[in-house]
Amino acid sequence: MAVNRAQVQEIVKCGKNPDYFFNTYCKIQHPTKGLIPFKTFPFQDDCVQDFIEHRLNVILKARQLGISTLVAAYCTWLALFQKDQNLLIIATKQTVAQNIIKKVKVILDNLPRWLILPKIEGRNKTEITFSNGSSVKAIPTSDDAGRSEAISLMIIDEAAFIKNFDDLWTGLYPT
Repeated sequence: MAVNRAQVQEIVKCGKNPDYFFNTYCKIQHPTKGLIPFKTFPFQDDCVQDFIEHRLNVILKARQLGISTLVAAYCTWLALFQKDQNLLIIATKQTVAQNIIKKVKVILDNLPRWLILPKIEGRNKTEITFSNGSSVKAIPTSDDAGRSEAISLMIIDEAAFIKNFDDLWTGLYPT
C-alpha cells in the first residue's frame, strides 16, 4: 500500500505523541455506545506522561476510569511505533489478562491500514506479534509468571488481588 506525504506526516506525529495517536485515530468499544473514538481525559494524559517519564508506576484508582483501555492503547502505540517491544500483561486470571488483548485488537482493527506499518504476524487470544519484533502478551499470575522473559513493559492488572504478590514481585522486578 502506497503512503502519501500527508500520511507519512501523520505516522511521524503519531509515533512521537501517543496522546495524539489515541485521540485522533484510536477507537474503543464502549459497553453501551458501541464503537466510539477514544478521547482521553486529562488524568489519562497525565498517566501516559508518567508512563514515559518513570520506569515504575503504581496507579491506585477507582473502578471504571478507563485505565485498562488507556494501557491497551499505550501497548498498541508502543508495539506499532517502537521496535522490539516485549509487552507483558499479567492479571489475576487469564480471562482478565485477555481483556486487555481484546482492547488492543479493537484498536488495531479500527485504525487506518496505512497507519499500521509493521505487519501483524500472529494474533490469538493471548498474544499479538508484529514484524518489527514487538509483541503484546497476556498471562495469568503464577509463581513463575514472566520470570524467563526480557520485558520492555510489564503491566500487572489488579495487583492488590494477587495472592503472594510480594513473592511474585521479587521474581518479576529484575525483568
